[in-house]
This record gives sequence, structure tokens and C-alpha cells, in this order.
Amino acid sequence: MKKVLLTLLAGTFLFASCGSKKSTQESAMKEEKPAVEKVAKEEKGVFFKHPANGATVASPVFIEMGVKGMQIEPAGQVKEGFGHHHILINQTGWPKGQVIPASDSTIHFGKGQTDASLELEAGEYTIALQFADGVHSSYGEEMATSIKITVE
Repeated sequence: MKKVLLTLLAGTFLFASCGSKKSTQESAMKEEKPAVEKVAKEEKGVFFKHPANGATVASPVFIEMGVKGMQIEPAGQVKEGFGHHHILINQTGWPKGQVIPASDSTIHFGKGQTDASLELEAGEYTIALQFADGVHSSYGEEMATSIKITVE
């Protein structure tokens, strides 16, 4: 009789513990809130693929330009999310909404180019990459970056 009682008690304990485990898991699942997917706003910006900030380079200086969160297209039409690169010599950016004039120190890449070779005399330079729309109107500091280089 004692054996049957112990077996019965053990079975009840196992049954109870399995049941409580299941109900605990079910409770936890019910308490979990559905995962909310956060869609991060796509980061926008420009960057130099080459040269690196602080680099010492020879002339002609090879420059490779990158952009994220926007599309590159030749100058002409103004379309949201599109534009092209400009390199600014010894400047750090161009004011938002202002047209970037073509000059020896503000170089346009209106055909949608993403690299260039610039003839620069020996010395230290700040070179900025500025993205602008189809009519060369600057996207401002959000779409600009600058590096310092030394040309030997």
C-alpha cells in the first residue's frame, strides 16, 4: 500500500509539475507583447572612399566619392532623393539651397561621376564632398563631409 501511495504521489507530483510548467510557459507567452519592428530612417550622407582623412598623397590626387541614402544622377532635373557630387577645395561645405558655382575651387561632377583625379600643388588641403540636386543647389551640411590631406 505504501508503494502504491508513493507511486501515486510521485505521479501526481510529476503531473502537477508538468502542468504548472506548461501553464507557466503559456502565461509567459501570453504576457509577451508582439515585437514592434522599428524601421530606421535611412541614414543619408556622403563619404570619401579614397583618400583617407590625414593621408599624404601625390598629385594628381585620386578621389573616390560615395553616397548613402540618395541616388546619383546627372545634373538636369531636380528629383527628390537624387543628385550628384561636388568637390570643394579648402572649404568644408556649401549652404543648403544655394547653387554651387563651377570654379577652380568648386568642381562639379554633373555627369554623375563617382571618382576623379585632381591636379593639386604641394601643400595641405581641406577637401569637402558636397552633394547637390540636379541644378547644383546644395543639400547642405547633412550631405557634406570634409577631409584633410597633404599633397607632396
